[in-house]
Amino acid sequence: MTFRAAWTTGKRSLPLLAGPSAVSRLLSELSSVPTGESAKPAVDLNTVADRFMHQLSRGREPTVGDWNKIMWCIWSTEPAIAEHDEALDSVLARVAEMRRKRPYRQLASVYLSEFAPDRPRLDRISNVLSSFAPVAGEPWTGLNARYDVFNGPSPIVQMARVALRRQMSVQTFLQAIGLSNSFAGSGFAGFMHGAGLTVLRGTPITAAPERLDIIRRWCLGPDDKLLFPVWGKEMARALTLPFGNVIPAQADRDLISGFLTTRFGDPRINRASWIGLDDVSDILKRWLTEQSLRQFFDVVDRIAPDGAWKYRRKFWLAFHNHGLIRNAWVVFGDDGALEARRAFGREALFGVFDKSGRKSIQQGHAVLLLDFGQCIVADWSYNGYCNIWPNSSATKTPSLNLSSYSSDDVRRPLPADRTEQNLRQHDIFGHGGSENYVWQTRVARKLQELTGVRIQEAEYTVR
Repeated sequence: MTFRAAWTTGKRSLPLLAGPSAVSRLLSELSSVPTGESAKPAVDLNTVADRFMHQLSRGREPTVGDWNKIMWCIWSTEPAIAEHDEALDSVLARVAEMRRKRPYRQLASVYLSEFAPDRPRLDRISNVLSSFAPVAGEPWTGLNARYDVFNGPSPIVQMARVALRRQMSVQTFLQAIGLSNSFAGSGFAGFMHGAGLTVLRGTPITAAPERLDIIRRWCLGPDDKLLFPVWGKEMARALTLPFGNVIPAQADRDLISGFLTTRFGDPRINRASWIGLDDVSDILKRWLTEQSLRQFFDVVDRIAPDGAWKYRRKFWLAFHNHGLIRNAWVVFGDDGALEARRAFGREALFGVFDKSGRKSIQQGHAVLLLDFGQCIVADWSYNGYCNIWPNSSATKTPSLNLSSYSSDDVRRPLPADRTEQNLRQHDIFGHGGSENYVWQTRVARKLQELTGVRIQEAEYTVR
């Protein structure tokens, strides 16, 4: 095949590819994500590229040494050969002559090592590699024949699908098809990894343990670390977004939440780690809110047994089920903290009371903090009140997600007149009449006033 033919030969289509619109959307998502690099010759390649182009501009033949290194100057040097037509024509002509296989193999290696969908002149370079692969020898001949590996981004997406079906990571798959481990961190491998995550994002929901196993196999090495750290956020999306507004079972939520918080931290606390991941953190916060509610009531049931807890659990879960609670946080005394760690593990996150504040903390005391957006609620356990701070409140509102609180941080000052009517004027509500839904109706009415959402009594009735 002649050099001219390399420019005119049409590219082959890959029969198993998804429809053009789906592929183009996928490539659009992937094109802005940085990829990995592989090692280059230990010389100043910028100097090599500059010297090579200077020789060509004067009508001189570059040295053999520069010819042997110039393939590594296609994209990643200043000047980059691909951005200068005369230089690129010379390099591709050398490959197309096929007097030796070395130039082709070097260019093929650079293509895999430094692949990115927005590389300049990618189509021209892809065309030459695809056209001459049949006479280039293995592994290139076989890779091109079977996977159309040099035909730009689309075949890489298809290879990711194949690897996922075979339950292989990118590195394992590339080695299985004949590429050495030196390409494990290449741009080609990184793009393929990202393509697989985007594919997973669009797959139907499976059981959480199964989905987590797929993510682990695709994303983590034997040391449990990310194979491609730059794709960590997309991993979180692939694991979480397919659930959408569907609330998984409790055990599934805990499994996925535990996996993500181990790697990114709790989004309610380590907010910097979740920058750019609002879509995932919103879902996770919703799950963690339910977890905090469950944590609070499970613990206070044990440290301060009281038949009224079932009414409070039902009441606050009704608001959670309407998506009104944006965040929840629990504050325990010493006994509650000990029980929470026993029940939920040493990694369980909550606040604890310090020794300050006008109200002394007794055994069984705990506070449930709830952020409704329009107000903050602090609901104390026994011998305490439900306190509400509207956003318009002149007094300091409690902060959620702190590690330590005084009792004053999470309670409104009690007025001298502590009649029920006067306490309500200060947005303080007692817990009397649980069985007849007395306090629940009063608090629900106040929250309706602030949020604009009415919760029907039937929704928090205990049956």
